[in-house]
Amino acid sequence: MERVELERLQLEWVELELSLEPLGRAVGCNDMRCCSPQLCQFLTYLRSRRLGLFAGLLSRRYAPLIGARLREFGCRRYGGMDPNNSSASGASGAVASPASRLFGVSARVLGLSVLLAGTAAVLYLISIRHLASTQTPIAVPWLLLAAAYAVSELTVVHVEFRRDAHSVSLNEIPLVLALVFATPSHLLLANLVGASAVLVLHRRQAVLKLVFNLAHFALEDCVAIVVFHTLVRGRVAGLGPSLWIAAVAACVAAASVSVVAVSVVIWVHQNRVSVSQLRAVIGVALIGAVFNACVGLDAVTVLWVDARGGLLLVVIGAILCVAYREYASLRQRHAGLELLYEFTEAVHGSGDAEHIVADVLAQAREMLRAEVAELALLPSVDGQQVDWLTLAGDSNVPVRSREPTLHPSLASLVAPGRPIVGPKAGRNPEVRAHLAQRGQRDCIVAPLLADGTMIGVLSVANRLGDVSTFDEQDGRLFETIAAHTSVTLQNATLVDRLRHDALHDNLTGLPNRVFFQQRLGDLLARQRPSDLQIAVMLIDLDRFKEINDTLGHATGDLLLQEVAERLRRGVAAGVTVARLGGDEFALLAPTQGGPEDAVAMAAHLRAELHRPFAYQNLQLEVSATIGVATAPLHGRDPSTLLRRADVAMYAAKNTAAGVAAYGEDLDDHSPRKLALVSDLRSVIENDGLEVHYQPKVEMATGRVIGVEALVRWPHPGAGLVPPDEFVPIAERIGLIGPMTDFVLRTALAQCRRWEQAGHQLSVAVNLSARSLLDPNLVDDIARALAHAEVDVSKLVLEITETSVMSDAEYALRVLNRLSDMGLMLAIDDFGTGYSSLSYLKRLPVDEVKIDKSFVLNMQHDDNDAVIVRSIVDLGRNLGLEVVAEGVETTEIWDALRAMSCDIAQGYVISRPLPADPLTAWLETVTPKSAAVL
Repeated sequence: MERVELERLQLEWVELELSLEPLGRAVGCNDMRCCSPQLCQFLTYLRSRRLGLFAGLLSRRYAPLIGARLREFGCRRYGGMDPNNSSASGASGAVASPASRLFGVSARVLGLSVLLAGTAAVLYLISIRHLASTQTPIAVPWLLLAAAYAVSELTVVHVEFRRDAHSVSLNEIPLVLALVFATPSHLLLANLVGASAVLVLHRRQAVLKLVFNLAHFALEDCVAIVVFHTLVRGRVAGLGPSLWIAAVAACVAAASVSVVAVSVVIWVHQNRVSVSQLRAVIGVALIGAVFNACVGLDAVTVLWVDARGGLLLVVIGAILCVAYREYASLRQRHAGLELLYEFTEAVHGSGDAEHIVADVLAQAREMLRAEVAELALLPSVDGQQVDWLTLAGDSNVPVRSREPTLHPSLASLVAPGRPIVGPKAGRNPEVRAHLAQRGQRDCIVAPLLADGTMIGVLSVANRLGDVSTFDEQDGRLFETIAAHTSVTLQNATLVDRLRHDALHDNLTGLPNRVFFQQRLGDLLARQRPSDLQIAVMLIDLDRFKEINDTLGHATGDLLLQEVAERLRRGVAAGVTVARLGGDEFALLAPTQGGPEDAVAMAAHLRAELHRPFAYQNLQLEVSATIGVATAPLHGRDPSTLLRRADVAMYAAKNTAAGVAAYGEDLDDHSPRKLALVSDLRSVIENDGLEVHYQPKVEMATGRVIGVEALVRWPHPGAGLVPPDEFVPIAERIGLIGPMTDFVLRTALAQCRRWEQAGHQLSVAVNLSARSLLDPNLVDDIARALAHAEVDVSKLVLEITETSVMSDAEYALRVLNRLSDMGLMLAIDDFGTGYSSLSYLKRLPVDEVKIDKSFVLNMQHDDNDAVIVRSIVDLGRNLGLEVVAEGVETTEIWDALRAMSCDIAQGYVISRPLPADPLTAWLETVTPKSAAVL
């Protein structure tokens, strides 16, 4: 019958191979002819590849068939796979047949059992068979000794190694009695009969396990008999030290044989033996052997003196057994409390719910010494699936899968709402059905309850070791674990909810500013030079306040939610979209092409947001402005990148595109400019600036008639700082007045020196809008002229159209006062401002300066040429002198002279020069040489 079932199993296995082979090749498993551990590993791999449903079907279909049969043949690895275990695949790594894999471990155990039995037989035939019984006052019948051996096996202490165990029993006591009061043959017979009765009827051991145990019991007895009779030299002369030494030595020898034999069979099963655990077991076994031998010798002494003392020994033995049981129970409860404390500490020390689940499964598996720990989390919303997490074998990472409902057998077990213990050979039909369906040996199942509602199911299965199973005490411990787990999961869910709310916007569900900055900081910390650049985009909605004020905040909230949804849909996976507050959003995205790609992405998002939003019968149009900064180009920390993206966003508001990338030219608050602010104040206070002069030539005669004073800043660290960079800074921080005063005093003093050298030149000084609005301007200029002793007519003040238009009426009054003093006034950068001709007619100016942007390109752009000609004609018609800036080529000189332009200024004449070099240049230039330009 056994053979028929085995053949059917092999046929089923071949069918399984054929069904799995194509899928196995697809996922990289080339050898589908494997035994149960490899199948478990393969099913775990399927689950990791999101094929959990298929793997679950395979498990439920084949697990009872394969698991039940393989366990009978000693394959205890079902349900988990150790990739380093050579017992499954053979030491050579060659592909074995199904039969060889099925019987590989069993054959080695059987061979070891035969070796132990053969050794015992050889010892019996050579050294034991001829031994006679010792001459003692009494002889104990072998049936009574068999009963004593049976009792000692019932009180065994199991020291377990993962899936196997060493048994430390009291059998040295009947061994000592049998050595003294029975023949060697009766000793062997009593031990084998008594042990067999317990192992078969009580523990229901498998045939292979039974054969091994009986074989090594026989070898223990043979070794003990040989040692004992060798030391007593064939007869017991009486009570005394010689008998004691012989009995103790025989018990120690028997215990040593037991330790070696069981260690070898564990090595056969697992390919390894823990040295530290083996050392502990040897110590316990030897100490127990010595103690039991001493107890046995006490019993021998009592019986030797008076056989009736055996009744007293029975009473003492019963009391000791009860005390031992109570002590073992107390010790187990104490160990359970320690494990529960460790469980609580480990679980409460976890972070989020996911880590808690992993710790719960690991701790439950460890505390209950199980192969498998499982947690099924029930859905909180109808229609969702059960989240199933399994920690099996040697893995430390739970395998996650989803199933529509709980397994029917599991659902029936937890229906009453209390833990269920399913031991080996249990009689509960529901538990037996569940174990058969799941292919498990034993289990404990406990529902997880929250406010009377079941939120999940926690279970452990397959108690490690063949000699133990789950009991009611384990059930009580597991019930406490389940209660802690329920509370911890509820707290973790609440904490996760609070953490989520703290890092997300309640209105849109998007991450908030804190989350965005943390995410950006994490990416920047992990960024390597070879990684993609990181783009930070700030998005500000235009006209949102108008809609919010007109239609109400409820409509504004709906609009913000729609904007958030469009941003989610408009970006790829891996892009973080956040709401920073109000109508400001932010994006965090990797970019291959740097700022250019980021600007293109921003333009696409802006177009998406520009589409009208439907609200009732209205079509609301909301545009957006987007600023872009990229790391590491524009910064390497979150605050810098966000600030620079903000600078770019405000710069984008002045462009038609509505999108801009950061540039230093946009940033008035860059670190360089902040450093310049502190340096500029010190430089102005200590007259550290320089004044350069650019000559102005009368085009009709070629005569140098004046110069324009231009301020320069030779910075010791940054080099020559352009005026366009530090003059706006001076205006913003209130230093433009002292700077203008320095230029005015320096230029007038140099004008006086040129006059003394025979050069009659006017000096032009630029006035800013702030200087023009200074109420002390007229008086300051008058004092500077008087101090330099320069004629008023030699000072030209240049103003811009925009500076006049900032407060036109006041500026007109100031300009009229300056004109009344006899000063020359000029409009600088004419053509770039926004003033009307009516204001120009009212201004008391003497000359206009054509902006160089028109002059430089007039040879290539007809429109610029027309503008230049129009300004020249306008100036001549208004009686004003016309000065052309930016004359850099002789072609431009000739064109301007043909238009009858009055004065030229530019590089074709001379670059701006310090006072001394320009003085030397004035000594060499002649009207003729200037006119030849």
